[in-house]
Amino acid sequence: MGLKYLHEQENPIIHRDIKCDNIFIDKNDGKITIGDLGYSCVLKNDYANSFSGTPEFMAPEVFESKYGINADIYSFGMCLLEMITLEKPYKECETIWKIYTYSTQGILPKSLHRIHNEKIKEFIKNCLKKENERPKANDLLNSE
Repeated sequence: MGLKYLHEQENPIIHRDIKCDNIFIDKNDGKITIGDLGYSCVLKNDYANSFSGTPEFMAPEVFESKYGINADIYSFGMCLLEMITLEKPYKECETIWKIYTYSTQGILPKSLHRIHNEKIKEFIKNCLKKENERPKANDLLNSE
């Protein structure tokens, strides 16, 4: 719901650093909040063009410095992957360069293979599709 809100503004807002460390859960009421909007930007053109974020969670197009709101959807998928497997995506990569190479070549993190629930795995893989094939936040909310 947070991504839907950011992305559906008149001038959409891209968070640009969606990761588990920036998702906060209130222990009292269970309310979930997206935090640390320090890298966020208002999208005034079709694409943002600056390199920012955390490499393990960055969409391939962010590495190329030309991306839109769908980059947040990719990062959200990586967050889900970390939450379920309890390990950072691309743990197998020793360097940022290796993460860049895997990401831009469409090589998914090895930890994805540890998920046995096929519906959850497909949901995550849907978030990690090519930029123009990724669902919108509202589509994710309405999915099974």
